[in-house]
Amino acid sequence: MRQNEQSTTRALKNCLNVYDVKKAAYKVLPLPIREYIDSGADDEITLKENTRAFKNYTLIPSFGNGLETSDMSMTILGQPSSWPLMLSPWGVHKLMHKGGEKATARAAEKNDTVYMMSNFSTTSMEEVSEAVDGVKFFQLQPARERSIMSNMMTRAKESGYKALIVTIDNPILGNREGEARTGFGVPPKLNTRSIFSMMAHPKWVLNYVLNPPTFANFLEYFEEGKDYEWLFHNLVCPVTWDDLKWIRSQWEGPLAIKGILSADSARKVVEIGAEGVIVSNQGARNFDAIPSSLSMLGEVLEAVDGDAEVIFDSGIRRGTDVLKALAMGAKACMTARPFVYGLSAAGEEGVSFVINMLKVELERAMIVSGAKTISDINASMIRKL
Repeated sequence: MRQNEQSTTRALKNCLNVYDVKKAAYKVLPLPIREYIDSGADDEITLKENTRAFKNYTLIPSFGNGLETSDMSMTILGQPSSWPLMLSPWGVHKLMHKGGEKATARAAEKNDTVYMMSNFSTTSMEEVSEAVDGVKFFQLQPARERSIMSNMMTRAKESGYKALIVTIDNPILGNREGEARTGFGVPPKLNTRSIFSMMAHPKWVLNYVLNPPTFANFLEYFEEGKDYEWLFHNLVCPVTWDDLKWIRSQWEGPLAIKGILSADSARKVVEIGAEGVIVSNQGARNFDAIPSSLSMLGEVLEAVDGDAEVIFDSGIRRGTDVLKALAMGAKACMTARPFVYGLSAAGEEGVSFVINMLKVELERAMIVSGAKTISDINASMIRKL
């Protein structure tokens, strides 16, 4: 066994769940990066509610059916997947591990899992596409200049990304006080506590120096003299339904709109011709005092009424969470933080570790609930407390 494999094994060998992987990640990350991953907006009420909401539901066992295994395979937005959980888009992976987006995408490919690439990646969409043949979706952040969006969509199509995920819940910068207290930002303004934390993690600092992260999909604009201020002014912006109609007209493949938390918005997504409605509050990272995603799933499903695939995001930490969302009516689910913990702790192997751990949990929950296949999962398998 090679040395890096030994160290990776040590990092994960005592991890039994996502929360253990989080602890392993915290051991190798300095404070500002931990806050970047885990902080939410304002008082973090919605952040806590995203995970707590699952506790409102219990599974109803169905024994005596002879089930010993379950088939989790399915299609999501027309693409095959070995199970109904996708890797949600998350930016700047090289802040967590030098392997960056390539490591995450390779883990997804090896485990037949759909990988969603963030617009704010530290590896370009072309580089990831060249390195990984698995199913990939691209997340488009709306921009004030349509030429930027047009460029991104053209590149994504030419690079083989099978679906476009448009995030609409980023009209202004959120208020993440945890990040502000550590000085995390562009540029960073580190305080004494953060500096000491950096000093306590020299391996992370060395990787940062040797692999400095940048927003790789926008390098051509930086080469033209544009800067981060220009970038954030363009990409942190309000979006209109006319903008989304234009995006629909430009993208020929499956389209899903992410950031839907009301029946009215869900109906509008269907009206513009999108194939997917993603119920999400972006992990409560940007805005507080808004509903948990799970609390709005039923209302969105009723509004969509089968005219699009409803995909659930925000708060998933267990395989049982996935089953609960599917039993409520979601077609599939997605999550980011669990995989980011895995990436931080052990790179590609860490992401694979989390995927397989959650797969085992989901299959166990399906067997207990009497579901041989994903299509067998239904509302009778859960009860609201």
